Formats: sequence, structure tokens, C-alpha cells
Amino acid sequence: MAALFISMLLCVTTVIVLLFVKEQIERMFFRWKDIPFLHVVNVLVAGVIVAASYYRFSDIRIHLSTIASAKQFLYVFIGATELVLPIYLLGCWIVRKRKRREKKYTRSKDKKVLYINEKYLARRRDRHDYHSKTS
Repeated sequence: MAALFISMLLCVTTVIVLLFVKEQIERMFFRWKDIPFLHVVNVLVAGVIVAASYYRFSDIRIHLSTIASAKQFLYVFIGATELVLPIYLLGCWIVRKRKRREKKYTRSKDKKVLYINEKYLARRRDRHDYHSKTS
């Protein structure tokens, strides 16, 4: 039971870290464009980490040299991926919501005119107790 609990905690932390890494990779290499392939890679990596941690903490000896052990690990990996997927989707939803809320501006269709987000400005004023010298 402890192995399952530790694997769940590792699952949540892994999803948070992988979403942060995905955001940084998109920012650095793809100019903030959303790359769906990175979501697939993140879910698979998180599934492997959770499955390996479950094996490690439950003291199950596994040798992937035999077909039966590889098949058993594959079953645990599929189960871990099913466990990771809803947590990852919830994390993606939270990150997108935060990103939309923190957005400073929006662009027009021709991508030339910028509209400043009034909610962002209001939040910035409220947070820093901003008082304009002109008003």
C-alpha cells in the first residue's frame, strides 16, 4: 500500500515538473506554440516513472530479460498511464487557465494591433497597490 501511495505522490510531482519543462521547451524553441507531441511524450514519461517507482518501492524483483517479466511491466505501465492521464489533463487545464489569466495582451487577426488586457492591468494595480502620479 505504501508503494502505491508513494507512486501517486511521485505521479503528481512528475506531472507538475513535466508541464513546467514542456512550457519552457515551447518558450525556448517553438515561440510559445502548443506542440501536442510534447503532451504525448510527457504522459509516456510520467507513466514509465510511476511504473518503475511502483516496482522499486514494492520490492518486486524484475528482470526484463524474460518475456514474462517484460509483459508484467507492460501491464503495470499501462495501468500507470491510465492513472497519470487524468492527473495530467487536470494539470494541463490548470496551466492553461493560469496562462490565459496572466496574458498581458491579445493580438488582432492581422497580428499587428495589440490590445492590452484590462484584467491584467487591474490585477497588477491591486497587487502592488499602484497609484498613478497622473491621476
